[in-house]
This record gives sequence, structure tokens and C-alpha cells, in this order.
Amino acid sequence: MEKELNYIDLIRTRHSTRDYEQHTLTDADRTQIMEAVASAVPLSSTVRLEWKIADRSPMGCSGLVYAECGTSDEELAEYGYQGEQIILALLADGWGTCWYAMVRMPGSPCSITIGRPAAPGVRSVVMGTLSRGHMRKSLEQLVTGGIPEHSSPLVRTVLESARLAPSAMNHQPWNFEVTSDTQIVIKGNTGRFPDIGICLANAMVTARQLAGKVTVSRLNEGKYSIAW
Repeated sequence: MEKELNYIDLIRTRHSTRDYEQHTLTDADRTQIMEAVASAVPLSSTVRLEWKIADRSPMGCSGLVYAECGTSDEELAEYGYQGEQIILALLADGWGTCWYAMVRMPGSPCSITIGRPAAPGVRSVVMGTLSRGHMRKSLEQLVTGGIPEHSSPLVRTVLESARLAPSAMNHQPWNFEVTSDTQIVIKGNTGRFPDIGICLANAMVTARQLAGKVTVSRLNEGKYSIAW
């Protein structure tokens, strides 16, 4: 039976883990990680990603989760979309994770570190500062035209989850538009990072949790609709 996750709570409590306990992945760990991989729903039926575990330990983590991926807008969006769902599922199982671009496996735009989180140390403080941690823009800065006065709480919750999505150097390269009480549009800058897909994943799982159904559609390059 598929496990039901409280994605809204996971998104709000998630943080990038940069200090890990010494832990070698067991066969049971690997099975659990691949179950998290299998739980991710794809954004596009035309982009195929095969996620793997690499026995590498940057920052002292236990391994890297990654997939080979092309550099087109659609492929990078798919990478972030699936990867962020994997991260949230791993968080629910007690794993620490971090989107990590400094160690790239062959053909991968970036990796996800995974391990058992340790108490934050000097590395967490330094890396958090360098990555502009806790400096996210407000919804007022991100929502084009503002949030309509009579928008439902569901709209605001989906927007907040999208706002909290991690991005390279915490630049939040996207903006939002509320088109109705059952739809928002997310537009993001394209580049070599999967940021827009990460943002879409946060919005999608939140809308699905609250409304029971959701449709994510690509409108054009870097522009997507989330409807429920």
C-alpha cells in the first residue's frame, strides 16, 4: 500500500543537510532509497530518467542519488521535478539530503547527497551563508499582479510551498501568477540547473494533497500551469 505523506509539513520543515553521521548504506537502505525514487511521478512522458545511487561521500554523506540527463529546458525541469519528490519521500524516512552541484556524476546536472543527518556544525553555517540560506523572497515579490483578495487558502498554501522550493544559491529564479482559484502559473528562468522543476514539484504535491488531484502542463519554455 502506497504511503501517504504530509507534503506540506515536509516542505516547511525541510532544510539542506550538510553535516552527516558516518554511515555506510546497507542493502535495506538502498531498497528504501529506490522505493523513494519509484514514488516520484514524472512531469513528461517523453523524458526518461534512470536514478542511481553512487558510493561517493562529499560533505561526509553516505552516497549520491543522480540520473543522467540532457540539458534542454524540458529535461532539466524533469530532473528537478522528480528529484524534489524523491527528496521529500526520503525526508519522511528520516534521511538528510541536499541538492549538490559541486560533484557531478557523468551526464548529470547535479546530485542529491543522502545520509543520516548529524548535528549542524561549522560546515552548515559556512555553506548556509554562502548559499544565501534563509533569504528567500516574499510572496509579494514573487506573485505577478499580486494575490487576488478573495483567493482561497488553498491557492495561498500552494504558492507558499512553491516559494519555499530550494534553488541554486537561493536565487528563486521564478515568478507566479494566480489565474483562478484552481490554477496558478509558474514561470522560471531556464539554464543549467533544474530549479524550475523543483519549484513545480513543491506546488504539485501540495495541490494534490489538498485538492486530491492536480494537472501540471507545460505552456512554453520555462512556463507551466498547475491546476486542480
